Amino acid sequence: EEWRAREWFVVKNATVRLSETNVLIPRVDIGVEARQQVANEYNQLVDVPVTSKDHPLVKYAEVFTHNFNLIAERKSVFHQLREVTKASLLAKFLVDNKVSFDDSWLQAMDKPSLCKMEIPFNRLERQFYEVLVCDGTIKEHHGGVLANCIGIYGGVDLNIDA
Repeated sequence: EEWRAREWFVVKNATVRLSETNVLIPRVDIGVEARQQVANEYNQLVDVPVTSKDHPLVKYAEVFTHNFNLIAERKSVFHQLREVTKASLLAKFLVDNKVSFDDSWLQAMDKPSLCKMEIPFNRLERQFYEVLVCDGTIKEHHGGVLANCIGIYGGVDLNIDA
């Protein structure tokens, strides 16, 4: 059966608390959501709001979400994703609460060197073709070829505004 879906890393819960020593401590819970995709009237892939609980990517998302902290301990890319999310959350907290800093804070660090700016995006498509042959000739059902495609795409949605 042909299907396409995306796995998104999303913020499930985000808080900033103040420690006893007046240190702001961000905490985030990151999870994975599966969003099945279908073609709209312009033949563009769009997310379907609800994905069946028995869909393989929904099951994968649930297991990944449950084990995210363990995975982040072992795979640095997920640890870094969590740390970037914490930094974004803390920045939003400071802006929302109109916290201002004097210029000495901005001068405390050296200017960073240029780095490659790239948005991570994952894409995996598998296409299956079946040629119908009978008595040495290709049958004319859909041009003699049946095609199926399974596509998996992914990204990150910090959704800190919510």
